[in-house]
Amino acid sequence: MKYRAVICFSAVDWNFLKQRVHYIMTGLADRGLKVLFIENTGIRNPRFSDLSRLYLRLKTASGTVKITNEIPENMEILSPLAVPLPYTHAAVLYNAKYLKKHIDNFLEKNNLFPGEVLFWTCLATPAVLRLAESCPWGCLVYDLVSDPKLVEARVGPYEKRILSRADIVLFASYTLYEQYCPDTRNPVVFKDGFNIELLDIEPGPCMMDNLPGPRFLYIGGINRKIWPEMLESLGRSFPGGSIVLMGPKTDDAAIPDLPNIHILPARGHYAELAPFLARADAGIIPYRNDHYSGVMHPAKLNEYLIFGLPVVATATPELEKLSQQWGEVFLYFGEDPEDFARAAFRAMAEDNEEKRNARKSFTRSNTWNYRVDELSRILDKIN
Repeated sequence: MKYRAVICFSAVDWNFLKQRVHYIMTGLADRGLKVLFIENTGIRNPRFSDLSRLYLRLKTASGTVKITNEIPENMEILSPLAVPLPYTHAAVLYNAKYLKKHIDNFLEKNNLFPGEVLFWTCLATPAVLRLAESCPWGCLVYDLVSDPKLVEARVGPYEKRILSRADIVLFASYTLYEQYCPDTRNPVVFKDGFNIELLDIEPGPCMMDNLPGPRFLYIGGINRKIWPEMLESLGRSFPGGSIVLMGPKTDDAAIPDLPNIHILPARGHYAELAPFLARADAGIIPYRNDHYSGVMHPAKLNEYLIFGLPVVATATPELEKLSQQWGEVFLYFGEDPEDFARAAFRAMAEDNEEKRNARKSFTRSNTWNYRVDELSRILDKIN
């Protein structure tokens, strides 16, 4: 690869459940590139519900809280103490100067020139844009998994500049690509791969051991993306079964109060997911079918499918496109809450060892290792 390093502005922290950005940056680091992974600097002003997250950032930046996800060789994690007011002029100036100091130190320490560096961003905020335009970087990459304007409309003008300046804009979903393509300089669909490292973990005991089946497992952020009526319909349709939601929960998540819906905290280590997945009968994606969630390629498909689980999901535009490509054995769709429960019954009735093996085989043929090799070839062709 013709680049020697990556400066990555992530939209999630390194300790978060593994996402696309984790796998891509790990893959590039494994290929010898020096990586500066800058944790989320924020796309909107903080709310009261964000206080715990801000407190955690303070503790992480000070070294009080240790990073638990394994950090690959060649990677450096920056937990920035940025002022969480991304559209205030004074904060933008301060944050850009503060971050540039760390970037300059990274370049100097590794004897790098900007032209040898991939400037990779999942954010299009004013401070990031200012830094993107501050140097003649080797390649400016904007990586999109959802429409940030649905989270914060003020990002719109800055994103428009990124779209016109980026050497390449990567889209995690076909739906997002179709939405953005007319206004994007160099749009490319870059699909997610699969990470199978959890299969090397010997599943020990876990909190699902004593829960009755069938066991429907959700892994990921428990937040406004979740359609509560989907969960309620599933819970009432399987009164003898269990619905397990595991991940960081925000105050805007309205989860039904049913005795067979269990909310578990996020695991401290990625490897701890293995026993839960090994004991699950199906993975679920009960997302709202709106403009925000409907374009997403959910990262949790990785964990569900490497274990061969059938996936019961809301019929979002992007997931329907994936089902057309992958085939019928992967996803069981519900259009509405009642249909979601019917899809779960179909998934349970049709699941068998042959279908589980087919799902597992598919993931082994489409790993992140293959995807990052393809990414390297794509980036090398950019002038």
